[in-house]
Amino acid sequence: MKRFLSAVAVAALLGAAESHAQLPAGDLRLWLKADSLQVAEDAPITQWVDSSSYGTTFAPRTVRWDGTTPVEEQPHLQTVTVNGRTFPTVKFERNGALPSGDPGVDRSGNTDRLFQTSNLAPGSNPLAIVDGTSMTSFTVFKPNITTSGALGAQAVWALRGNDASLMEVGINPVGRLNHVSYDAYVGYQTQATIPAGKWNVLEYALTEQSPFDAVTFRSNSTEDASAPLTNLPVATNGGVIADRNDGINEEPAGSLEPFGIGGHAQNCCGEGETFAGNIAEIIIYARVLTPAETEQVYAYLSDKYLAVPEPASALAVLTGMGGVALIRRRLAAGK
Repeated sequence: MKRFLSAVAVAALLGAAESHAQLPAGDLRLWLKADSLQVAEDAPITQWVDSSSYGTTFAPRTVRWDGTTPVEEQPHLQTVTVNGRTFPTVKFERNGALPSGDPGVDRSGNTDRLFQTSNLAPGSNPLAIVDGTSMTSFTVFKPNITTSGALGAQAVWALRGNDASLMEVGINPVGRLNHVSYDAYVGYQTQATIPAGKWNVLEYALTEQSPFDAVTFRSNSTEDASAPLTNLPVATNGGVIADRNDGINEEPAGSLEPFGIGGHAQNCCGEGETFAGNIAEIIIYARVLTPAETEQVYAYLSDKYLAVPEPASALAVLTGMGGVALIRRRLAAGK
């Protein structure tokens, strides 16, 4: 009986690891993982490709939205360690309110951003998740600052236009998470603030409830993998927004609106509302997830980035012939 139970226990452990290896299926629109990047430590990120079926590409700009002013906006790969677990991240630096620099000289600019460069055609953009469709996202990120003073608000990532904000993980100048709507010039912000210098696993969702969509933020900012996602109530207007459409794909006029990482493209203020910190993973669905699916994604992310690594002896059970040998020794000893 001991032999049978030991085999079952190993199979269960292997099954649990495998179950977290993939995300729930259906309407996955974006899956950006820093561990998919094949670049050296501190190397500039010239392209970040979505791991979902859409394969959307993101790259830094070389000129501002005026089409003439050169900029250098390349983020860099930075490996970090949290709770003894080491993983790659994309580091975004922000040293000034407006972008600048020589695109041929790394780190000559004063802000870092990546923008969507493919799948931009109206009607086929997987990230144009407009009014009438729900959206659920997860982001693993660490802000360097959350009270941003003269530099203003930060956009960790966003898809915004002149007249509306389809979606946005923003940090306002006093450290509250927010979604900005330019239908009514309202920032839908959380009552609680998030800490600087801490890794966050954030769930941010817009749930279709015509004629008003619910805006929700839930976060684990403790760097403890066992902590749950905690609801952060959205104080503004009860956390509902009336419209997320407004022809977003035609803004700014004459161009197609790109999804931005580390900032946004809105031509009123997109040159200054940039992010300072690190991003490890972004996941976006064009639907509401079930509670079980939400738990699956959260378990995958918290295990991947926050959980204390297993001791070498436990890892041996799960990997290779060393694991088989260890199991045999324990079975032979009657354990």
